[in-house]
Amino acid sequence: MKFEKMRAKRELYRMEAYMLEIKNLSKGYDGREVLHQLNMKVERGEIHGLIGENGCGKTTLMKCITGIFKPETGEVTFEGEPVFENPSVKARIGYVADDNPYFPRYRLGKMVTFFGRIYPDFDVEKIKYMNEVFKLDMNRRVSELSKGQKMRLAFMLNNAANTELLVMDEPTAGVDAVAKKELFEMLIREVENRGLTVLITSHNLLELEKVCDSMTIMKAGRITADNQIDEVKGEVRKFNFVFADGVPDGFLSQQGMVHYSNVGNIYTVIFRDKEDAEIEGIKEMYHPVYTEELSVDLEEVFIYTHGGERDEK
Repeated sequence: MKFEKMRAKRELYRMEAYMLEIKNLSKGYDGREVLHQLNMKVERGEIHGLIGENGCGKTTLMKCITGIFKPETGEVTFEGEPVFENPSVKARIGYVADDNPYFPRYRLGKMVTFFGRIYPDFDVEKIKYMNEVFKLDMNRRVSELSKGQKMRLAFMLNNAANTELLVMDEPTAGVDAVAKKELFEMLIREVENRGLTVLITSHNLLELEKVCDSMTIMKAGRITADNQIDEVKGEVRKFNFVFADGVPDGFLSQQGMVHYSNVGNIYTVIFRDKEDAEIEGIKEMYHPVYTEELSVDLEEVFIYTHGGERDEK
């Protein structure tokens, strides 16, 4: 089943109340503010992406959401209850961290047993099913695993715990292409089958664009966008303009133009906040011989409107 069809089925699990809510949250270290007055909401049964450059505060925010860090101001609530120092709420939240050492000397089978004792709804059969795909040796020690294998283990353990919210920090780091595809398909099935809510961050914006319903973009500890993914992408529009005799004077200095490139007389232009009437005005003023609107991807939105950089990984 295509990701788009899977996404449509998630609407069955939406609720009027937000599952996760962040209110006026600030957090810092050693007198340096890392997060500043953040406000964000995530609905039940949706996959919500969190993106931003390295150092913008994504991991700190995730550790506040999972109750590892205490906010200095504001709060994180899960279905109306505070998360920090609330064991009954934290037991309903899974966390796949960017670094998952667990107990280095434990064998993987013992880690499964350990999680089974912590989480009341832990499903060992689900571990067996997932490991048919991920193929981890349960007799190996955690310290012997690669980063990608640790990510697979973390996903398996947290998915089998059957929590209601799953927070995932770069879950595909070090994971090969086939395993990535399987991981996302498993994740979406959990959303479909039991209304799991997911908060996920990744440097691969094309991956997130395929699976996310909504998106929060962060920059320097602040939220710069927070909306449904189609509305976030709708902030920019991209066009090809073709000119018969070279680009006219003034065309490249228009208000709202955030990027352009050209191959000969074909100019590819990205605008921010341009209405149809404004595009028609541009055509009447500069007389291109051909105009075509192109699709915009999430990476372009991030780069050209939120100060991001291309990820070379």
